[in-house]
Amino acid sequence: DVNPFGNKTEQVQKIEHAAKPEMREIKKLAEYFKYLPAEVHRHWTPYKADTGYEVAVQFRVNRDGSISDVKILNSTNPSANESVLNAVNSGAPYQPLPASYPNKNGVTAQVVLEYKK
Repeated sequence: DVNPFGNKTEQVQKIEHAAKPEMREIKKLAEYFKYLPAEVHRHWTPYKADTGYEVAVQFRVNRDGSISDVKILNSTNPSANESVLNAVNSGAPYQPLPASYPNKNGVTAQVVLEYKK
């Protein structure tokens, strides 16, 4: 598996809850890897803490957009872990992987959510 996200940290300062946008087919893998963390962030209600924190989560995205093997990789505030797991799970199923993606077993994704105080 290749981790397309590397160690890039996505910063979230304000989360707005909106209706799920119209789904359009994502044809390029690079576009999918922009979409996926944005969707996780859109479903995240951050755990309110007195200090900032980061939580890294990993999960498998199957070809059909369903997910499995969701787990926390690293966390600077374990109290926030549940809010991150909820964000990943409530966003599923995600859009299907692009038809051009060669791995029939899906992809392992990592997303880092950061709360700034």
